[in-house]
Amino acid sequence: MVDVVLSKQEIADGKTERLREWAEEVQRRSDEAVETLRDEGMHSETAFVEHTDDGDYLVYYMKADDIEAVYEAFEASTHDIDEDHKRVLADVLADGEEVGDYEFLYHLENPERQ
Repeated sequence: MVDVVLSKQEIADGKTERLREWAEEVQRRSDEAVETLRDEGMHSETAFVEHTDDGDYLVYYMKADDIEAVYEAFEASTHDIDEDHKRVLADVLADGEEVGDYEFLYHLENPERQ
């Protein structure tokens, strides 16, 4: 069974545009980003911005065989894009604390789609 995670963190006031710029850079550097996913054992990662009356939030969907191993590999990574990612998140997130509390119910995939 794979690990599927949904994560939510508060974006600091006025930092949403900087996060969008970073997302565009990640897309431009997609070869480099995909290399880090391979090294981490990550299947997929998707990022969203949630807009609420209380402010904006960064929401991640992640899928991996072992999400704890992914976190450890990311922290130990020496890839330039991972170092840049850590710096940007330190800049744009209010405090880096999780604010979402999601109970995993199920995950399905169409086996004919790869």
